[in-house]
Amino acid sequence: MALKKVKYTQQETQYMINQIKVEYEDKLAKQKQINKELSEELKQTKALLLSLQEKESLILSTLQRAEKTAMDLEKSANEQYELEIERLKRFVVRWNNYFKVLKDDYPSNPTLKKAINLKEMVEAAANSDGAKKLLSDIEMVLDKKVDEGEEDFDPKKKINEYIAATESNGFNLDEVLNPGELQLEDLCKELGLMGGNE
Repeated sequence: MALKKVKYTQQETQYMINQIKVEYEDKLAKQKQINKELSEELKQTKALLLSLQEKESLILSTLQRAEKTAMDLEKSANEQYELEIERLKRFVVRWNNYFKVLKDDYPSNPTLKKAINLKEMVEAAANSDGAKKLLSDIEMVLDKKVDEGEEDFDPKKKINEYIAATESNGFNLDEVLNPGELQLEDLCKELGLMGGNE
């Protein structure tokens, strides 16, 4: 195919060059605008990424601190638990020693007998799975106490009853206040304040 030669004048050539230049500059301006928008978007994305990295770092450090705090709290709670268990063990030893002295000194005291029974039930439950049975037994003992109409111990009432009972046979309050040779233990037994007349 043969090329057709067209002759352009200088003005036509200049016009075509100007047209191409305008199109090129227009496309260049559009590309610059796109580049500017992409640069701005990249800048925002980098800022967002930096913000997210800072938040991630903050969250990570917060989680690490929370984990350390939780471990410290758990360790502290375990130490506190161990101390409490040790304190309770020492209390049990002291209580058992004290209770043994009471049993030895007042073996026939009815209140002490009930306390011994209650203590044995508690110990049995502590050494087995009988917690429900223990609660039932304790409720039964308490119900029995209520059913029996057992009154709380009132020493003043006991003394008044003793005075009323002995008024006719020469009871002297001065002898009680200044007993002389009278043994306090014998007087307490007579008043019913201690076991021993059984």
